[in-house]
Amino acid sequence: MNSKTRWGLGAIAASVLLAAPAFAQDDYIQDDDRDERIYDEGRSDTGVFRDLNVSLSGGLNTYTGDIGDDTATGGYLGVQASSRPLPLLGVELGYEGSRNPFEEIEGGLWRHNVGALAKLGPELLQNGNLRPFVGAGFGVSALNPSEGGEVLFDNDFVTEVPLAAGVDYNFGGVTAGARATYRLMGGEDLGLAQDGNIFNFGLQVGGAF
Repeated sequence: MNSKTRWGLGAIAASVLLAAPAFAQDDYIQDDDRDERIYDEGRSDTGVFRDLNVSLSGGLNTYTGDIGDDTATGGYLGVQASSRPLPLLGVELGYEGSRNPFEEIEGGLWRHNVGALAKLGPELLQNGNLRPFVGAGFGVSALNPSEGGEVLFDNDFVTEVPLAAGVDYNFGGVTAGARATYRLMGGEDLGLAQDGNIFNFGLQVGGAF
């Protein structure tokens, strides 16, 4: 083998060795791009702000126990913001205000609540538009009797543990739902050894983003 041949073979071998890492790098980049797309798709399906929804609610509100003996059925209004971080799990933050008239005297018992609720339930139908759920959470309420009701109740803050069951339905960008909630109230003394829990039922309508 003459020197020209040896140099030619050496040049070819060197070219192959230098090109191999480049081909390997290209393959690696393509694999990374593919993996990144898969990762992004999975992240979009389970992101924290998946199915962000803001809604208004309203319905009937009633107390049990001693508080229920002194008040009649009233109404409530609320606003909620919710999202669905996992296919079976939703989270909700909200405000709810209610008024229940007194039975024997003029005026009523006002309540202002802020709380959080975790909702567990499947996504049904072809597009997952129907979503029945059960839920539990925690909240704090300020109870404020109107003038004249202070003989029965003190102004006070109470803790609540809401237990809810309901159903939500998506109409494109519009959502609607119904739920019943039983709220266990803390053992705070509200005046004259008043105690009781809360039951309400209402409807919701809002928009999904």
